[in-house]
Parts: sequence; C-alpha cells; structure tokens
Amino acid sequence: MERNVQTLAPVTLGPMDASDIDDVAVLGAGTMGHGIAEIAALAGYDVTLRDVEAELVEEGYDQIEWSLEKLAENDIVDRETADAALDAITPLVDLEAAVEDADVVIEAIIEDMDIKKAVYGDLDAAAPDHAIFASNTSSLSISELATATDRPGQVCGMHFFNPPVRMELVEVISGRATTDGTARSIAGLAEALDKTPIRVHKDAPGFVVNRVLVPLMNEAAWQVSDDFASIQEVDSTTKHDIGLPMGALELADLTGNDVNLHVLEYMHDELGDAYEPAPRLVEKVEHDELGQKTGAGFYDYEDGDADVPADAGREDVERRLLGVMANEVGKILQADIASLEAVEQGLQLGAAFPAGPARLADDAGLDSLVEALETAHEATGAARYEVSAGLSEARAAGGFHESE
Repeated sequence: MERNVQTLAPVTLGPMDASDIDDVAVLGAGTMGHGIAEIAALAGYDVTLRDVEAELVEEGYDQIEWSLEKLAENDIVDRETADAALDAITPLVDLEAAVEDADVVIEAIIEDMDIKKAVYGDLDAAAPDHAIFASNTSSLSISELATATDRPGQVCGMHFFNPPVRMELVEVISGRATTDGTARSIAGLAEALDKTPIRVHKDAPGFVVNRVLVPLMNEAAWQVSDDFASIQEVDSTTKHDIGLPMGALELADLTGNDVNLHVLEYMHDELGDAYEPAPRLVEKVEHDELGQKTGAGFYDYEDGDADVPADAGREDVERRLLGVMANEVGKILQADIASLEAVEQGLQLGAAFPAGPARLADDAGLDSLVEALETAHEATGAARYEVSAGLSEARAAGGFHESE
C-alpha cells in the first residue's frame, strides 16, 4: 500500500527529562529499527520510522503490521492496543520531516562509523535543539559519533538486543561528553518501553555484553584453529557443562560470523592483540560460511540445526573458556566501564546465561581459571591469555563477588 511522506508541526519542550519524551524518531527500518519503532509505539509514543528509500520504509512498516497482528492474535496485546500502535507510526523518507518534532532520535542504521557520522551531521541540523540522539550500535564509539554534532552531551548509546520486541535488556552507554541527565533520560525511556537498562559508564568497544560474548566466541574458534579442541568438544562444553543456552560456535553461527569478525576487528584495532580474530573464523567469512543465514558456518544447516553432543565436554576446555570470560569481566571492572551488577544482569538478560559470568567464574574457582590462562599463555604466547589486573584483584579477594 502506498503511503505519503508526512510532515509534522514543530513543538518546543522544556528541559529534557524522561517524562518530557513524547515523540520518538527511529532512523533505519531494518530488523532492529522496525522492532524499536514497534515497542515505542506500543508504549504510547508517537513514532516516525525513517529510511533512505521508500521501499525500505514500507518493508519495515509492513513487518511492524505483521508483528502487531501476531501479538493481537496470540492475546499478548489487545486488538485496540495493536491498532493504536500501528496508527502511532509514521513511515517517512525525508530526514527533516522525520526528526523535526523528535524528543529522542534512535539511530539503528548500518554499523559503519563514516556513514553514521555523516547521518549525525545532517541530523544535528534537522532535529530540535533539545533532542537526544541515541545510537543502537553494538560496539562502535559513542564518543566519536558525538563529534559529528554540536550537542555531544546529548548523544549516548541505546543498544537493544535482537529481537527488540522480546529481548528485555538495553545497554545505555555514556560517551566521554554524555551528560548524566542524558543517560538518565534514556534509561528512563528504556524503562518506559518495558525494558531493563544497564548503565555503561565508559565508552569501550563491545560495551558489556559483546565485550564478554565476542571474546568467548573467538576463544572457541581459536581452540579449533589451534587443534586444542574440536567444534563438538568446544560446544558440548559450553552448552552442557557450563550451561549456556547454546554452544559458543553455534552462537557464532546464529549471530553471523561476518558480524562477529567485524566486531573483533574493531576491538583488535582499538584494544590490541588480545582480540586478534581466530584464523578459523576468518576462513569461514572468506568462504561465505557466515552461519545460519548462508546455510553453513561452523555447522551445516542444510539438513537442520546444529547437532551439539551432550557428552563431549572437556574440563580443560571449560577452564579456558571460563577463564577468558572472567578475564573480560576483570577488564570491565578495572576500567570502571560498568558495575559488577550490570555485567551479571547484562549477560543473563542479553545472552540468557544461567548466572552472570562472574558468578560462573567464582563457582568454578578463580585459582583454577587463572592457572588455565597462565598455562595457555605459556604454551602459545598469545595476548588473549594474559591475566588482567581486574581478574588478579578478584582472585586475591577470593572471588568477584567477594571483592564488591
């Protein structure tokens, strides 16, 4: 169905606070963008959904319409609420029309810094002075994005998880210039969307959830690359011994090996050799074996889902995997990126961990995990096994939760 671009009348609000937010603009009508627009409309906000081409906006709007219909059919929301949410969404192509009334602009476009900064420059000129810009980026620097605007204090991260309609977690990330008021307003908006926000106080690659998950998946790929363990041994250990919802390489296939490699390359550039991508992961991407979306990755999906054996786990694999995660938790805490509570809650809500990574590490015993890392470092010389100061401090205190 054809929909005409609409222009909204400007409005002036007072000092920005979560309770002042009435109008939300979402830039990007892809999977994340249209999902964010849907939950904002369901929460009672007036929403504009914008993309660069009419066809893209229409596809996003149609996906929202389909999703709301399913929610109503399954009695998750009533029909009146679903209809009102759809009516609250205005699909647009013109950027100025999309943001001229916005109190908050949530950017959910391609994960490319140069493209994002170009959009933020245009956005800065088009949006009201009071508007907050919140990026849904999963790892890119909020501080650098903010430099493309004349309002760096009003720029922050608002990282939703896929799919936004179902996933409870939102990471709220402060860049170097982000004011506390901006971060509090976006955390309040997340709560109004019926989400649970965690505060990420420092702008660091991967933030919290991906800072732990991506090195875990990379370590799994390194173990296979180094012939330390097989795919089946790594994933059986992750899924059935540690108790995570999926094997580490099974998860890599689900999220997309190209996506994981892109994040790792960024972390490698920003944080150093501890984040060097595993050769086996690089090979998968080079051969277009990206995971479920291409039918093959670490597993072959032509005949069904990944087959992870329940009895192939190994204790030495488990200690090394848990050690790498514990090391990342130590780095997060040492750099004051986020609180221990935020890390634990983030991985439980954002990745369905049975317990937070610090609790898993404490239960396994930090002495044994540090020993596993030191043994791996002696054998390989790899920077990813160097024990972080934060992990050493937690070990000396008797555990992460003992050091609170």
